[in-house]
Amino acid sequence: MSKFVVSARKYRPATFDEVIGQDHVAKTLKNALIGDKLAHAFLFCGPRGVGKTTCARILAKVINCENKIDGVDPCNECGSCKSFSDSASFNIIELDAASNNSVEAIRTLIEQVRFQPQQGSHKVFIIDEVHMLSTAAFNAFLKTLEEPPPYAIFILATTEKHKILPTILSRCQIFDFKRIQISHIVQQLEHICKAENRTAEPEALQMIAQKADGAMRDALSIYDKIASASSDNITYQEVITQLNVLDYDYFFKMTDYLLREDFSQILLTLDDVMKQGFEVDLFIQGMSEHMRNLMVCRHPDTLSILEISEGAMKRYHDQATICTNSFLLSALNLLNQCDMSLSTASNKRLYAEIALSKICYLNRAIDADLIPQAAGAEKKTLVGNDFEEASDAVTTPTSSTITNDIPELAEKPRPTSLAPPRLEESPRINPNAQAVPERVVPTTTEKVEVNEPPVTVPRPSSLAPTTEAAPPTSTPAPTATSTPASAPTVKSASSLSSLDSIMNMVKAEEEAKKQARKAMSIELVDKIWIDYFEENDSASVKVAMKNSFRSLAGRTITVKVGSENGRNIILQEDRLKDLLREQLGAEDLILDVIVDKSLFPEVKQEKPKTLYNNREKYELMNNKNPLLAELRTRFDLKIDK
Repeated sequence: MSKFVVSARKYRPATFDEVIGQDHVAKTLKNALIGDKLAHAFLFCGPRGVGKTTCARILAKVINCENKIDGVDPCNECGSCKSFSDSASFNIIELDAASNNSVEAIRTLIEQVRFQPQQGSHKVFIIDEVHMLSTAAFNAFLKTLEEPPPYAIFILATTEKHKILPTILSRCQIFDFKRIQISHIVQQLEHICKAENRTAEPEALQMIAQKADGAMRDALSIYDKIASASSDNITYQEVITQLNVLDYDYFFKMTDYLLREDFSQILLTLDDVMKQGFEVDLFIQGMSEHMRNLMVCRHPDTLSILEISEGAMKRYHDQATICTNSFLLSALNLLNQCDMSLSTASNKRLYAEIALSKICYLNRAIDADLIPQAAGAEKKTLVGNDFEEASDAVTTPTSSTITNDIPELAEKPRPTSLAPPRLEESPRINPNAQAVPERVVPTTTEKVEVNEPPVTVPRPSSLAPTTEAAPPTSTPAPTATSTPASAPTVKSASSLSSLDSIMNMVKAEEEAKKQARKAMSIELVDKIWIDYFEENDSASVKVAMKNSFRSLAGRTITVKVGSENGRNIILQEDRLKDLLREQLGAEDLILDVIVDKSLFPEVKQEKPKTLYNNREKYELMNNKNPLLAELRTRFDLKIDK
C-alpha cells in the first residue's frame, strides 16, 4: 500500500513558472540566473504558505544544476538534481532557526561554510524562520553573512521581517512575498481536482480559497480534508459543514425579510442560525459583510472587488438592485454598532434582535425623512398646479441635502411591501395599509404638519374622505389659512424607528453648536464650574477650583490659581474639560490654567533653599548655641571642609 502524500507536498512547484501568485519574485530571480548576477544573501519575507521556502529550494536546486534548461530551470537528471530530490545533497543545507537559535548553532553553521562544495559550484544555506535567532546569534552571524566565501550563498526566510536586526537586513537582497489572490488559489485547486479525477462545485472551491486567507498551503490542507469527506465530488454543502461556516443563503433570505418588513421571519431565521450552533457575533459579522457586498455590487466598476463565483455574484447583483444606498449605509451602521456592543452585552441575542428590528423598518424611516425635506423646500401653501412641482421635487430632488439614491426611487417605484405606509384620517399610521402611488392627481388639499414649520400639501384622491365630494375645477383653490381640524400630523422618522439619517444628524449637531457658541458667556462657564465643584468628591480638586479666578476670551477660558499644585490638579481633570466643551458647544475650546501668586498673598510662599558647606553650618549652629564651640574645643573636634 502506497503512502499517502498531502497535496501541499505532492503538488509543490518544481520550477519558477509553477510558483503561484509570486511573479515579481520569480521574474527577478530568473533574470539574476540568466545574467549570472546572483547575490550572496537573500531574504524572503511574507505571510505563511505563500512560497518562500519553495522558491528558496528551487533557487538552490537551479544554482547547482549541471545542465540548466534555458538557464532558469533544473534538468532533474544530473547528479546534483537527483541528490537534491532524494534529500541527500551535501551542498544544500537547510536549517530551522526556531530550534537552532543559539550562538552554538551559528558557530556550527560557520564551520560548515569553511568547507568547499563536494559536488557543484555553490554551497547553499537555507535558514527558515530566521527571525527566531537570538540577538547574540545574529551578531555572531554578521561577519560571515557580509563576507562569505565565493561559493557560499545564504537564503533566509521569515514571516516577521520587523524582528530581524537592521544590520542583517542591510546585508541581504529582500524579496517581499504577497498573499495569493483567491482567483489564483481556485485555479490551482481546479488543476489539482482535474489531476486527481475529482469534481468540485465552483462555490465549494471559492469557499476553500476564502478560508485559506491568501495561503496556498492552507488551501491545500483544507482541500485534503474536504476530499477525504467528499469522496470524488466536493460540494458546497460539504465544505460549509466541514469548515463550520454559515451558509450565505441565510444572509440573502434575511435581507429579503428585512426589505419586506417581515419581522416574524427575521426572528425565526435568527433562531434557526443559533440552532445550527453558530454564535450571534458570527451572524452579525456575516450580515455586515453581506451588506458591504451589496453596496459593492451596485456599481459595475466595483464588481471586480468581489472575489466570488459567478452564480453568487448574480445573486448579489439581483438583490442589490432592489436596495437603496441609504438603506445599505444605515444598515451597515447599525450592524457595526451592534457588533461593537456584543462583546460586552450580557444578552447578545437581544442586541441582535434590536438591531435587526431597526433595520427592518429603515425604508419606512428613510421615506418619512425624505418627503418632509422635499416638501419643506418651498415654504408655502401648495395648491392647484403647484402640486405638480412639489411632486417633482419629491420624486426627482435636486437639492444637495437629499441623498443621491432618491433618483432611483423616481425611476422605478418601490415594491408594495417596501412602500411608505398609507395615512388614514387619524394621526396614527397603519403599517398594514397598502402602498400609495408616488404621484396621483389631487382632488382636495389639506395642510399637513411636518414638525416645524407646517407646510400645506394636497391630499391625494385615494386618501380623501368618502363623504367629501371633489371640488369642481372652477372653484378657486383654498388659501393657506383654511386648514381642516382633522388634518393628520406626520411624525418624524425618529418616532417611527428611533433612527435619524446621517445628513439630518450632522445638520442638527452643527445647528446646536452654533446656538451654543452664540450663548457662550462667562456666566455659563461659572455655572458649569460650580456644578462640577459641587458634584466632585475630591477635597484637593475642590480646594483648587475654589481658589481660582476665571475669564473668557473668544474660545479660551483662562483660569488663574495661586499655586503650581492647583494648576496641575485642574489640568488633570479631563472630565471638566470635556464637560465645558460639550455644554458650551465648542470642540475647539481651550482651557488655559496659569499661576498668579499675587492673587493669594495670604498663602505663604516657599523660599528657595540655600546650600551651606560644613563650615557655614557650624557657624549657624554656633550662633544659636555658643556652647557648641566649647564642646568642639574640649573634644578637639575638627570641621571637614
